Amino acid sequence: MEHFDNKLVAGLVLMTGVFAFAQQPKRPSGTAKPAVSERTGAKFKAIWEPVNLKEDVDLSSVAFATPEEGWVAGGRMKGGVILHTKDGGANWDTQLGDPQSSDRGYHDLQFLKPTLGWAVQATGAGDHKLLQGDGREWKDSGTVAQHRGEYHFTSDQVGFVTTRGGILRTQNGGRRWEPVYPCRMKAEVGGLTRDLTCEFAKLYFLNERQGWAISNAGAKDAGFLVARTQDGGSTWESWVALPGEDPREGSIYFTDENHGALLTGGKFFYTADGGKTWTGATGQAPGKPKIQFADTKVGWAMHYRNMSYTVDGGKHWLSREIPFPAAVEEFTIVSRDSGYAVGAHGMVYRYRVVPIDYSSKGMLAAPAMGAAN
Repeated sequence: MEHFDNKLVAGLVLMTGVFAFAQQPKRPSGTAKPAVSERTGAKFKAIWEPVNLKEDVDLSSVAFATPEEGWVAGGRMKGGVILHTKDGGANWDTQLGDPQSSDRGYHDLQFLKPTLGWAVQATGAGDHKLLQGDGREWKDSGTVAQHRGEYHFTSDQVGFVTTRGGILRTQNGGRRWEPVYPCRMKAEVGGLTRDLTCEFAKLYFLNERQGWAISNAGAKDAGFLVARTQDGGSTWESWVALPGEDPREGSIYFTDENHGALLTGGKFFYTADGGKTWTGATGQAPGKPKIQFADTKVGWAMHYRNMSYTVDGGKHWLSREIPFPAAVEEFTIVSRDSGYAVGAHGMVYRYRVVPIDYSSKGMLAAPAMGAAN
């Protein structure tokens, strides 16, 4: 794989009403409108480039700590495996498991830094096995609830998970989980005030102290609960958001303590006050993709072959179909010019910004997020 200086890639391509890299009739298939460096005049383009595994394994999780170093995980009822790369997918080494084994799959990768990460393995009954990795080796560290929304660690010992019982916290790396906040909401239903129970679904932590969770519906048209902590999960406050909206299959992400994006029922929303109020954004996303941001402006939401993206902090979203050879099961965005998507049959594609004359087998045109200086 050809590499080039990523430091050349910075800034934001602002396109009005069109995709940055839309196909042009006179260009060969797979090419795209170039971005131009304001400093050098050099032309660049964005692509999705295959860096696939050489094994037929269903990949369901991906996490990268840097643009070059990351992990993928997969397998289902058998063939569980975690693989690692240090060169952006040019080479993969197996860190745990065997694609030909009868071991259950690994999924839900999460890394705080290259030397601290987690993965989950289904057990077939009861809570799932939680593993902690140091970037090279993986060891059992405890368990995490089988029926959960999401889990998130803020340090090597402290983590949170959303379950039917509310938000749970561990302070010993997953060996023991304790409830810290139940899901209860007061909402108006049919013109009458009701005390409702609910279930927290999605979870996001900005840092060790600030985190948010969102619930499913307590009742039809009642909206859903947004909970926030500002002291590392010891105490939480909550409020009802967006009555009348469909709270199914949501996702939440904050770029700072005030600004965040929300996807629920296929609609995007944004906030500038820490999640107290939400404003509808333009654009919709099919399926149930999660939201990730590279910085305060650029974010993605990907599901199957649909790539939704924003370049203004979540106020406006555009969508584009990318002809991946398999459906995207999971993705990660590392920076404006770096990201990865994974799927069945060992599919791994890397998002890159490359010189305009760059070419590689199987590359796909992609929408622009950044411009060269």
